[in-house]
Amino acid sequence: MNETATPALSLVLPTYNERENIQRLLAELQQVITIPFEAIVVDDDSPDLTWQAVEEIAAIHPHVRLLRRIGKRGLTSAIGDGIKLARAPLVGWMDVDLSMPPAKILELLKAIEQGADVAVGSRYVPGGGDARAVSFHLSVQLMLSKILSILGGWMLGCRFRDWSSGFIILRRDLLSGYDLTGDYGEYFIHLIYTLIKRRHAKVVEVPYILTAREIGESKTATNLWGLVRRGRKYLTTVWHLRFGAAT
Repeated sequence: MNETATPALSLVLPTYNERENIQRLLAELQQVITIPFEAIVVDDDSPDLTWQAVEEIAAIHPHVRLLRRIGKRGLTSAIGDGIKLARAPLVGWMDVDLSMPPAKILELLKAIEQGADVAVGSRYVPGGGDARAVSFHLSVQLMLSKILSILGGWMLGCRFRDWSSGFIILRRDLLSGYDLTGDYGEYFIHLIYTLIKRRHAKVVEVPYILTAREIGESKTATNLWGLVRRGRKYLTTVWHLRFGAAT
């Protein structure tokens, strides 16, 4: 890969206390992605100095860019701010905890080469899966995610399964005039619905297996009450989209 070439893909990587994981992920991305790309790391001023580690990498590798946000936090806004910096015709994002395999990006890109407007890494199509159910908490999380998968497709009338994926590559022009909405994963429901129903994009789901993180703490709800509150936000988003309260 030519690190100084005009990027064909802008990959947004939101981070908070992911120093070790982001270093590993950036190294793996450089190995597996064969087209010119830029990695835009959006860090919310991590106490573990994630931003400093990325700054050092960016000084050596010009395809790595850093946005350090001070006094501002949140997954959805971090992705949105990264998208605003994107220079490539294709933009994507993924978790940085290595639970999403970097090599799958090649399959997402291939789906777009074959005619898709949007390619989503999906746990809920044949060949996909979620290998994180190693505790009661994670088992409940997986159950709620599957319920959302069923209800989302049924209520919104979309032939789509993984409504909480967050692993995606799409044509950047499809986001023109659109801002991600929500404070966590519910943004993805609104985005996919908008792409399918309002922008008539061809969305393809590519199977992958989500694995448990090895290093650091999850940013997902860490207790049952947190899962219930987050699940309620997801279902409320589906309800508003279905019955016309959301815009």
